[in-house]
Amino acid sequence: MFGWNHDYEYVGVTPGLTPADGTGEVRRVKGRKEWAGEAAVQFAPPKGVSAALAGTVVDGKVDPRDIGAMMIDLSLRGWFRIDKQDDSWLFVQNEFPRDDIITQVEADFLNALFPPGVKYVGLEQMKRQLRGPLRHITDSLYRETMERGWYERDPRSKGFLGLAGRSPRTADGTAVRIQTLGFRKYIATAEAKQIKYEEAAGLFSRYLPYAMIFGLTERWASVIGDVAKAAQLEGYGNIMGGLASDPFFWLFFGDDIAYLGIEAIGGLADLLGDSAGLFDLGDMAGGLGDVFGSVGDTIGDIAGDIFDF
Repeated sequence: MFGWNHDYEYVGVTPGLTPADGTGEVRRVKGRKEWAGEAAVQFAPPKGVSAALAGTVVDGKVDPRDIGAMMIDLSLRGWFRIDKQDDSWLFVQNEFPRDDIITQVEADFLNALFPPGVKYVGLEQMKRQLRGPLRHITDSLYRETMERGWYERDPRSKGFLGLAGRSPRTADGTAVRIQTLGFRKYIATAEAKQIKYEEAAGLFSRYLPYAMIFGLTERWASVIGDVAKAAQLEGYGNIMGGLASDPFFWLFFGDDIAYLGIEAIGGLADLLGDSAGLFDLGDMAGGLGDVFGSVGDTIGDIAGDIFDF
């Protein structure tokens, strides 16, 4: 085995970390093409790494789930909202959030979703509008992995002498991947009792796009729901604050506790269950999954000739 397509890793540092001085000895990952050890739990995503980029560096490819996570992330950050419209969805542009900074690829996505003069976009219209720009957005994500030093070549590049293969990650790329895998472990194992009531709202919105790329959306929603339920039982009321009015947030508890904010969530409640206002937590998680499923299906429909997966 020549190992020409094996990732690089740093020598003499804990997996996931980088040398303090920014330099260090590197070597090819032994035995496998990519690092396959047990990642230590990370309680936050890698600093400055969006969910879409995290999903890309974990498996070396941009896929519909990564694009969908970027979309949900932008909505949760206030750039647009998604309203229920009959049996479909309507994307509604908001005023630009003053305190949020977006990357170039995020700006490209928003410009594709809402061209000049367009404030409302239906699901079918979104399919048409994103069909062309999606390739550019995908290319931009791959390019950013190289600009950040995670790959020396485009991850889609062919292997040695043009043979089938993969572009290896740099040692920095391996470190970020390990950090991301450690954060996945946190999302997969977190328990409600570990989360402070005052932190639940922020954690829900910040980490939800990452839960999407990990395939753990329903689990993360369920954990935060358990936190909110416990807070309600202890008399803390609505600990989720303004998120109760966000179309992606739900505050549905068991049948013994009233649902808070049904008017604010509006049309989404019809998708999620009983309009009387009392919902089962499991049903709610499933409804939330329907939202993401619609986005994922749409992105998948228009990405067949772009993504290699």
